[in-house]
Amino acid sequence: MDKTIALSADYAYIDKVETTIKSVLFHNPHVNIHVINSDIPHEWFVNLNQYLNQFGASVTDDKIDPDMLVDLHPSYDRFKSIAYGRFFIPDLIPEDKVLYLDSDLVVDSNLDDLFKVNLDDKAIYAVKDYHETEQFNSGVMLINNKKWREEHLRKKLVERVKESNVLNGDQTVINVVLKGQIGELDLAYNYQIGFERIAYWNDLRNVLACFESVINPKIIHYVTEDKPFNIVSTSSLREKWWDYHNLQWTNIVNKYTKFEQSKIKKPEFDGEAFLFTHVAETQDIEKLIRQAPNIKFNIAAYTPMAWLLEHLTKYDNVQLYPAIVPSQLNRIINNADIYLDINYGPKEEPVLKRMMLKNTPILAFEATKSNDSDYQNYYTFDNGAINQMIDKMQEFIIKSADNKKENYFDIQVEDIDQSLELILKDNKSAVRFGDGEFDLIRGDSIPYQDYQKELAKRLKQIILKGNHNNVLVCLPDVFNNLNRYEHYAQDFYNSTFFPRNASFLREIESTNNWYGSTFISRPYIDLVDKTKSAQYFDKLKKLWNQKDILIVEGAYTRSGIDNDLFDNANSIERIICPSKNSFEKIDKIEAEIKKYAENRLVLLMLGPTAKVIVDDLQDLPNQLIDLGHIDSEYEWFKMGAKYKVKLKNKHTTEFNFDTDIEAIDDVDYSNEIVARIRG
Repeated sequence: MDKTIALSADYAYIDKVETTIKSVLFHNPHVNIHVINSDIPHEWFVNLNQYLNQFGASVTDDKIDPDMLVDLHPSYDRFKSIAYGRFFIPDLIPEDKVLYLDSDLVVDSNLDDLFKVNLDDKAIYAVKDYHETEQFNSGVMLINNKKWREEHLRKKLVERVKESNVLNGDQTVINVVLKGQIGELDLAYNYQIGFERIAYWNDLRNVLACFESVINPKIIHYVTEDKPFNIVSTSSLREKWWDYHNLQWTNIVNKYTKFEQSKIKKPEFDGEAFLFTHVAETQDIEKLIRQAPNIKFNIAAYTPMAWLLEHLTKYDNVQLYPAIVPSQLNRIINNADIYLDINYGPKEEPVLKRMMLKNTPILAFEATKSNDSDYQNYYTFDNGAINQMIDKMQEFIIKSADNKKENYFDIQVEDIDQSLELILKDNKSAVRFGDGEFDLIRGDSIPYQDYQKELAKRLKQIILKGNHNNVLVCLPDVFNNLNRYEHYAQDFYNSTFFPRNASFLREIESTNNWYGSTFISRPYIDLVDKTKSAQYFDKLKKLWNQKDILIVEGAYTRSGIDNDLFDNANSIERIICPSKNSFEKIDKIEAEIKKYAENRLVLLMLGPTAKVIVDDLQDLPNQLIDLGHIDSEYEWFKMGAKYKVKLKNKHTTEFNFDTDIEAIDDVDYSNEIVARIRG
């Protein structure tokens, strides 16, 4: 027999609620339990259901607006307004028969016989209060939901409780309003052991008689302040409460079926929908949530949220982000498969623009659509066309899942720290490949290097060859956990790099090679967690500590000028190369390197050409390291930049046109130049 049971409590009482639920389910497997609350985190319900669902039970998160309880003031300090949540059971729970239980009790028996009670025309069935015998105790009530709804009893109870002469909280109100409509249950169904101390010391014979008449209590109720979960208590059956409290969920599951650990896991969804709003009013969001349980709905705002949104946390597939911070917002945007433009009021234009840059489908209703949107991936639905919008959402979720599979590449890349260790300890040379090199391989030109067939061929060969002859070949470390990087980097790799280079990435994947990290020279600006950047730069500086170095760089690169990047080097010499299309001069550049490289560490900041040079000069005894972008990264690190800043007197990464660069008058820099190759 399936049973419906309701509790009403707040988060401060959560361990007592769980103890009551354990006791119920230890004796009654097929039970649907509803917990009326305003503040219990939904994660608690999700976790609990992963155990309960294994044997046919469930716990439901029934959120109630705290404003509905604000005028319901308990008569005693130990009672809270949430105690009146029981009045709203007919509004929240559809079943016609519901057993309400307080959370300071345990069930010690099967309840089949109780649920067989015919409610007839009674509003509730309850047990007489052991102490106030003219009243029924409201801690255990079998409720006739149908009658409550038909006769609007909740409204009558709420109106009565607002009166100032209520002496015993909800219990007094229930007895007054429902007088003549209460059926009597056996004393065993509400064994009010909490009265034991009062009865003994005050010689309350009627209470003692109640205790004596019950041989096997079915529901043990720890009324009064003498609770078993206090540091000390004097009433009997304290150990009974702790037995249930300490009962493990795995033991309850195993009583009915074999426990499956694999079912205890983080909830999984087919995709994610995102909504950013400045107001609580949205169109049909709750209907969409209910009808698409396979989609996770992320709802964000820059401000705290009203209950109109807050109550949505009762659904497994909803996550709210009030007063959201940038790092959270970036992650949600990058994970979004769909954007829902269904909020009323002003739109958050920067978020919409980022959705469009990602080519994310945007869905709206006529009443909520953005004005003058010519975005090709924008879909508007008639007001109330819930099913049509759901169908479109599911279609996009499937497409997004397929795209994610296409954008997953099983390519192993060591992280920055591991890559630097290999270069330091094994004296490896290194070449780094980024999106620019991939563009050339694909047949496109980039700002500082025109496409050349031979260059593209060489770059591709080096990548596919992988690590060889003590050369560490490096790729972007983006094939696992993109959340490490700032939102713009995530956007770029997801929407541009992966789709454009999918064919070649599959080819790389098939080699089963492993690679170092391209980001050894980009250890700062794109990282979300920048706390390790100082450690990375310290490690980089160990490469040239007290060594003679030869820097091979473009005309405007000026690595180490106006900063202390190479201050720990013993000496510096430089070969200055064309800032654009340096591959055309590769023979001359390599000749000059051979001429000046003796006993020197060779550092190259020369874009795609550097990769071929390192590959060509493997026979030299020198360690050759491609460190493009290192100077810009170090400058940003030193200034604590939060975004990429153009440098005045040198080439700046991502500002690739080298315009408006100021001249420098640095005698030391000029003296370091041993060769200059002009374009």
